Amino acid sequence: MKKNQFPGYYEYKPEVLDGLHCVRCSKLFQLENDGSYSKTDRCLHHSGKLRTVKSRGFKGEVERSRVYDCCQSNDGTTGCSVAKGHVFNIAFLNRDWRSYVKTKRRDFTPTVWGLDCEMCYTAGGVELTRVTVVDMLGKTALDMLVKPPRTILDYNTKYSGITEADLREVEHTLEDAQRAVSRLISWDCFIVGHSLENDLHALKLIHKNVVDTSIVYYEGKLKKSLAALSADILGRIIQSEETGHDSTEDAVASLDLMKQKLKITDN
Repeated sequence: MKKNQFPGYYEYKPEVLDGLHCVRCSKLFQLENDGSYSKTDRCLHHSGKLRTVKSRGFKGEVERSRVYDCCQSNDGTTGCSVAKGHVFNIAFLNRDWRSYVKTKRRDFTPTVWGLDCEMCYTAGGVELTRVTVVDMLGKTALDMLVKPPRTILDYNTKYSGITEADLREVEHTLEDAQRAVSRLISWDCFIVGHSLENDLHALKLIHKNVVDTSIVYYEGKLKKSLAALSADILGRIIQSEETGHDSTEDAVASLDLMKQKLKITDN
């Protein structure tokens, strides 16, 4: 739990910021007290991730290079995407546990739940915009949109699937989401998800029984994405370019991956 930076399982260290570094293009930028940008500056970046690819050299030897999967450009090249502004994410090692809550012990039989969250970039870093919980059969038990308390800098729509219009009339807060999740999931229940530390940090929730498919299916030096595991293990395409991410779809995929690993059927 400590190695993978799950909430409540490593030491809190206060954060000292002399400026903000954009997580997409690495440029230094500043925000005003109201969350607005100190100056307007476009963010030129690669929207994809760096991948190692192999090819044959002139003499037939195997060569390895790092390319972005968004445009197949080499590492160090100019970004292929443009955003209106820069964004940041406070490092997990600097989270203040005093603002986190623990799931509670309940008088019902512990069960297994699939969980996935969507987040956006705000003046406070990365914050929750949607939380979904599904049961072992993939039936949705909770699906809640959440309005972040701070100024939203980027809805991260390509990955979150959340737009400005989706949150315009939303009144649910982070605290509402925490209470809703805690009513379903007791301290003894098991939560299944992919890279769950990110979801639990977004929820500011501490829970002891977690099953993370990115760790269960860990191979080599890198964790496989949920989309890759879903395609390889389940033969199911998720997070496609046409539909984007969907927290219900992702939560169900994580559960199904664990069922596949444990050879559990729905019958």
